[in-house]
Amino acid sequence: MGKAGAVLMVCRTCGKKGDHWTSKCPYKDLAPPTDSFIDKPPGAETVASQSGSGKGAYVPPSMRAGAERSGTEMRRRNDENSVRVTNLSEDTREPDLMELFRTFGPVTRVYVAVDQKTGVSRGFGFVNFVNREDAERAINKLNGYGYDNLILRVEWATPRPN
Repeated sequence: MGKAGAVLMVCRTCGKKGDHWTSKCPYKDLAPPTDSFIDKPPGAETVASQSGSGKGAYVPPSMRAGAERSGTEMRRRNDENSVRVTNLSEDTREPDLMELFRTFGPVTRVYVAVDQKTGVSRGFGFVNFVNREDAERAINKLNGYGYDNLILRVEWATPRPN
C-alpha cells in the first residue's frame, strides 16, 4: 500500500509526525490556544467576521439576522383556522390535500398522519388556512365530498389539550 517508513498522521497540536493522535497529545495543555483550525474551509473566517461575533459561537436559526419566527412557532398549529379531514384513503399524501384545499384560499400548512412502520396514510389529516372564512367555505363544500372512492369528513379541528 504505502512505503515502509511513510508517516500517516501528524498531530495538529504540536506538529509531531507519527508519534500520537491529536486527541492524545501530551503537549495539548502547553500549546497556545489557536483561533483557527486547519480543517476550516476557505472563507470561514470572513463569514465569522461578517456575522458580528468573531468567537464563532453557535447562533440558533431563530436568532440569526433575517429570522422571522422561532422554531416552535413554525411547528405550532394555528388552531383557529385549522380543519380536520378524516376518512382519507391510504394513498393520500400532503400534496393531494394541498391541491384539493387550495382552491378555497391560501393554505399555510398541510399534514397527513402517516404510519411510521408502513408509510401509509392513517386516514386523517389537518389543513391550516390563512383566513377563517376560507376554512369555513372548505368545510361547507368538502364535507361529504367523494374523494378517492371515499366520502370525506371535514370539520373544525379541536384545539390540542395542554
